[in-house]
Amino acid sequence: MTFSLPSVSDEFPGVVRMDEQVRVQVIAADPAVRVGVDEMVRVCPELTVVVDRPDVVLVVTDEVGDAVLVLLRSLSRAGRRVLLVADTLRESDVVEAVAAGAGGLLRRCEVHPDRLRPAIRATAGGSFTVPSDLLGDLLTRADERAPERPAARQLTKRERAVLLMLADGHETEEIARSLAYSVRTVTGIVHTITHRWQVRNRAHAVACALREGLI
Repeated sequence: MTFSLPSVSDEFPGVVRMDEQVRVQVIAADPAVRVGVDEMVRVCPELTVVVDRPDVVLVVTDEVGDAVLVLLRSLSRAGRRVLLVADTLRESDVVEAVAAGAGGLLRRCEVHPDRLRPAIRATAGGSFTVPSDLLGDLLTRADERAPERPAARQLTKRERAVLLMLADGHETEEIARSLAYSVRTVTGIVHTITHRWQVRNRAHAVACALREGLI
């Protein structure tokens, strides 16, 4: 399976407000699949299909193989937020995809406007989407993928509050409003946690916190 790498820059995306249009780039090895998903995205008035500088990259594939993982790592290094859609998703696929930089995962059978729209918005806001039946393995195994696991993890009161809301699927702006923080403060808290814990992204941080009973 071959994917064409999109044009990306090293600039990390900003936080997408809930009332803003979300720019979505669809990548699929099969051109017919890409066109079909493009049309599904266009059905949602708050989503816009783009070919450059997206808020979210929607990667559609049959399975999570090596080519997909290479693509995810490339997008992650470029600061892109990625929602991965696959025909089949095994428990091990979730761990591999999150470790490679995916910010959310869906099975293709779940892809319809009512499901796709909130998943894309959650990914744009930095929240995490994963099929509930696969979450358990992510909580059990994702932490094992960290290259250097700290001996102990602790959370301040406000870090715990932010991770709790991320685990519930809230977007960055919602968290800021609910906790009376600025969006910049919430983003900074998440960055501090991921850096201190040496995890790849906020999805991995949430998984580790849940696994260790911190939230």
